[in-house]
Amino acid sequence: MIKAVIFDFDGVIVDSEPLHLRAFQRTVETLGLKLSTADYYLRYLACDDKSFFRRFLEDNGQRCTEQEIARLVKEKGICFEEMMGEGIRIFPGVVEFLEAIRGKFHVAIGSGALTEEINLILRSKNLSEFFGFIIGADDTENPKPSPEVYLKCLERLRTDYDGTIKAAQCVVFEDSPHGVLAAKRAGMRCVGISNSCSGDELGLADRVAESFSEIIDDFPEMFKML
Repeated sequence: MIKAVIFDFDGVIVDSEPLHLRAFQRTVETLGLKLSTADYYLRYLACDDKSFFRRFLEDNGQRCTEQEIARLVKEKGICFEEMMGEGIRIFPGVVEFLEAIRGKFHVAIGSGALTEEINLILRSKNLSEFFGFIIGADDTENPKPSPEVYLKCLERLRTDYDGTIKAAQCVVFEDSPHGVLAAKRAGMRCVGISNSCSGDELGLADRVAESFSEIIDDFPEMFKML
């Protein structure tokens, strides 16, 4: 029986990946480097900010100190916050789905984004009330596909709500192959939402849907079958 629902954030709840991409692009341009849209979605989707800069710079034959990485993360964060003024769209069906599961499950966010950025967007969209807690990039050492973020969610669920809850009683909503793999490695059920990738790319998920609107009516039965 499913007891908890955990959401990835970027690309699942809000359409923020294009803003992250542009903020990364603007930041790496200060180093004389270019980041294409195709490369971002193919190689770096689901990376937290630190992991993105480490991997991207390595891919481009550059090495940076941890201090330089921290500076780039800060610069990217400033760019992202500035771009938020342009608006971020909530994906179709998200609010209705959150309303439908309210009070029926423990609900949390497990994301590679910074907690501060997540909270900023949640407040701006009046979504904070739906989530019991957030585990973000600043709470973990290893990015997805490591299961760390979801294992930390499980720890928090046991501490805050139910000490007997098992990984298999948690369902994760993800939009990237690395995210799906992280959830499965944590021993959790996973539903892929094909906002950022094709259904085929999310093939390791227990189920794939195009949007929350597709599953809002049958999610109780779907959860029983996961």
